[in-house]
Amino acid sequence: MFFALIVLFALLGVFENPIAFGFVILSLCIYLYYTKKFVRHQWLLLIMMLILAIGVGALAKGTQKTQLTGEETSLILSVRDHVKINGNRLSAITEISRNGERVVLNYRIRSPEEKDQLRNAIYPGIVCKVSGELLEPTQSRNPNAFDYRAYLQRKDIFWNYEATRIDLDLCTEVKGNLVSQLKRVRQMEINKLEDKLNEGTAAISAALLFGDRNLMAPEILNAYEKTGTVHLLAISGLHVALLAGMCYSLLLRIGLTREKVDLILIISLPLYAVLTGLTPSVNRAVSMLMFFIIARKLRLKVSPLDVFSLAFLFLVLTSPFIIYEPGFQLSFCVSLALILSASGIIGRYDSYLSKLAVVSMIAQLASVPVILSFFYEISLISVMANLLFVPLFSLVILPIVLISYLTSIFFPPSSELFLPLVEFFVTFANQMSAALAGLPISSVIIGKPGISLVLFQLVFLLVTFVIWEKSGKVDRPSRVPLFCLLPMIPILFQLVLPYLSPVGKVVFIDVGQGDSIFIQLPFNRANYLIDTGGTIAFPKEEWEERRDKFEVGEDILLPYLKSEGVRKIDKLVLTHGDMDHIGGASSLLSGVKVKEILLPVAKDRSDLERNIIKKAQSKQIKIIEVGAGSGWKEGDNVFHVISPFEKLDDKNEGSIVLWARFGGKTWLFTGDIGESSEEELVKRFPEMQADVLKVGHHGSKTSSSEIFLESISIDTAVISAGVKNRYGHPHQEVLDRLKNHQVNLYRTDQQGAIIYIFTAESGTFSSWIP
Repeated sequence: MFFALIVLFALLGVFENPIAFGFVILSLCIYLYYTKKFVRHQWLLLIMMLILAIGVGALAKGTQKTQLTGEETSLILSVRDHVKINGNRLSAITEISRNGERVVLNYRIRSPEEKDQLRNAIYPGIVCKVSGELLEPTQSRNPNAFDYRAYLQRKDIFWNYEATRIDLDLCTEVKGNLVSQLKRVRQMEINKLEDKLNEGTAAISAALLFGDRNLMAPEILNAYEKTGTVHLLAISGLHVALLAGMCYSLLLRIGLTREKVDLILIISLPLYAVLTGLTPSVNRAVSMLMFFIIARKLRLKVSPLDVFSLAFLFLVLTSPFIIYEPGFQLSFCVSLALILSASGIIGRYDSYLSKLAVVSMIAQLASVPVILSFFYEISLISVMANLLFVPLFSLVILPIVLISYLTSIFFPPSSELFLPLVEFFVTFANQMSAALAGLPISSVIIGKPGISLVLFQLVFLLVTFVIWEKSGKVDRPSRVPLFCLLPMIPILFQLVLPYLSPVGKVVFIDVGQGDSIFIQLPFNRANYLIDTGGTIAFPKEEWEERRDKFEVGEDILLPYLKSEGVRKIDKLVLTHGDMDHIGGASSLLSGVKVKEILLPVAKDRSDLERNIIKKAQSKQIKIIEVGAGSGWKEGDNVFHVISPFEKLDDKNEGSIVLWARFGGKTWLFTGDIGESSEEELVKRFPEMQADVLKVGHHGSKTSSSEIFLESISIDTAVISAGVKNRYGHPHQEVLDRLKNHQVNLYRTDQQGAIIYIFTAESGTFSSWIP
């Protein structure tokens, strides 16, 4: 275990902070020295492991560079991994034949016929000549957002290759090695499941048999995540242990010796890992089982903790950046907690249900720091849900799916007998998961903890397990949760922290071509959101529809708010009815509590506005129509609605315009108003001034007129626009006018999210992308 810790800290020292983690390593060595836990040869091995880890980490970090210029337009690519086809989009990890560099291949499919052809013709091991252009992967554009560029770079991938043409006549099949052939078999079998089974059954079957969740409907996957049972949809240690145990018993029964069975397992386990996608949980389980079998054959006495440490060392030294993957962290954290608790805690409980409850509780507690760091909310019903779903999946669904699949291979006619049974239990599990996820208390948003809070949580977890182990046998399951209240202290502290902070913030969230502005007042007095951004959808045929569609509210806005620990929006200001301003509102209403929605007075509502109003009414959210003269006050912070003055036909000119005073500045949020509304504002409020202007209509040349800028005397302006948007926003005329007025300009298309951190009387602007 200490070797694993030394290697982990050494890698983090190379990748992150050498001084901090060097101090941690030194402290650990001092502890080992004074406690005399190591003898001389162990110290020698420890030093060797430390040097090896530093060397491996430095090599991995030093080789993170591309051999491409970015100007290449024609490449010969070899498909290396599972090809994903989602609607009209094909993507795959590929390798350039001439230099071995990996790139992500993306291609927009043009017809249903081409989709069928590609589905059957593009698979691991195929080599194609492809035309297109290399593009840099997108980086994180908002605080706490997923950094796709960094994710790919940790896999030694530096480019997306956007193909304009894939000529199947120029594709050839290369026999390849065993791994490529197994990956090809995996893809073909997943395709067969998709063809033969209904959507829900195919998705569960692909997840349980091959570790592929790409067929899962987003709403179903979200339900399992909210109930804390999503681990059942991955090939985990439980699945590997069950399958290995079944194979072991079967092979012994047919007369094979233990030595031969062990050899068969050692050979077949890595092949099984490839067939199931080489996910971190599978790699951990397979590695541990293989090391255990090898140790037994060599007559070495090893503990589960030793096998765990060997698996950890093997995986991180062969792929050091894997330590950043949430799946890896979850798998090893939960496994470590269960191993350490096996005899002292779990072993003291007699009944199956009590053991299952305790295992679920330990797994939930051990996973909390990782879950909060990556997903920002925790399930409150995880233990209860696992009591229902673990037996259902491990004793019913997994065996039936496995038997149904095997009979379809060896006895095809009889496989049809199992399909109704599989479909029944899969439908039942999905419906039960959705029902539990729909409960008001299914999950709670906590936010992303800082490193100090994560360490705080780990200390309290350790204390909890020590107390639990020393407490003696607990006969009444109702008393078990009492041991689990201590880890809640850091979480409660994190929940309370915003109410103690004198710091507020304004974040112009980068939602692409649209607006969304989050305002949080000091001491968490109020959270306001002006617009939500939105994804403009173009008409598509059924075959083009993607299973997991990108949606600004779901994929950008909600993750940001959850990462900040925002559970409630006091006022949602929807400035007008355009998609790029309110399209994400529906997802927002589903994800966080909204107390009040402000809409502009208008002659008519768009269909989108009507749908939002309908959903808000179903949730009993207060809806207020506002115009000039409305406003509110929160302490010393003032917000005035200064437009629209009347009901207008033009949605843009009828936008809600807010003048506000907080954080030591005055602010003007102008929606999408143009010159006519600006002139009206100057006419009615000739003395109005503002320090900060949210530039109207994303910097369109019809806004931010010379008269308007001259009148309000701003010193800072923010333009919210999409990167290389098709409207050409912001217009050069607007940029020139702002420059002539010596305005400090921030742009989300160039700098990502724009952030203003403030106290009562002053604040500072910064951008997420420097």
